[in-house]
Amino acid sequence: MQFNKLHFFTKDASLGEDLLHRMDQRDTWDRFYSEKRATGPRHFDWFFSYREVSGLLLSTLQGLSSGETRILDVGCGTSALGLGLYRDSPHQLHISCLDFSPLALDSLSQLIRESPPPRHPLSQLCCHLADATDLGATFESSSFHLVLDKGTCDTLLRCPQGPGRAKQLVTECLRVLKPQGKLLQFSDEDPDARVPFLEQAGGANVTVTEIGHINGICYYVYMLGQRPLDLADGREQSLEGKGLKTGPACLP
Repeated sequence: MQFNKLHFFTKDASLGEDLLHRMDQRDTWDRFYSEKRATGPRHFDWFFSYREVSGLLLSTLQGLSSGETRILDVGCGTSALGLGLYRDSPHQLHISCLDFSPLALDSLSQLIRESPPPRHPLSQLCCHLADATDLGATFESSSFHLVLDKGTCDTLLRCPQGPGRAKQLVTECLRVLKPQGKLLQFSDEDPDARVPFLEQAGGANVTVTEIGHINGICYYVYMLGQRPLDLADGREQSLEGKGLKTGPACLP
């Protein structure tokens, strides 16, 4: 798989090397976010900002649910993606921001507390500490209408042992989708490489939209759902489940 070169915004050369070779390790990201919050918590977005795709995301939300729409942002870091939707969407949302770095979630939780209220008065935003490749202890099957992945799959694919875990990530994201739910992956990887990978990982009806060039790099959004057999299994598992488990850092 071919990727554009990642540019890391860090003063620590050894940390930059960690990011290049150990992006699947929690201690690498703890170091990264420790440096980032040295001057106070602030958003950091891989690839591009929330504003670059806010229109696409808000339009995607339309029609996903007639009531509350449940959204999962995997590998959220301190991204403004979930918080932007919480702030901008006129629909009632329940957004779960998930990461395996406690330092990232500490910073994001502070940013959430300092954020203006949601556009919809009943919307909620929660933070969850968990590994996106193993969501079973955190979320039941068929829990979300929309799952967002901006860069998480890419970081795994760039690691020496990453492709297997990247496939596991996609499998877990599809498992927690509701019937007719959607997984959106944002990436700079060419469709000729990413689409076959997503299909092999279990995705159905994979579609790709070119977002455009940002800072000289072309980005894409890949949208996929469950295969028909997965939909049937998901419905059975959801009836057996005990409901969505929410984390301690939750707004409002």
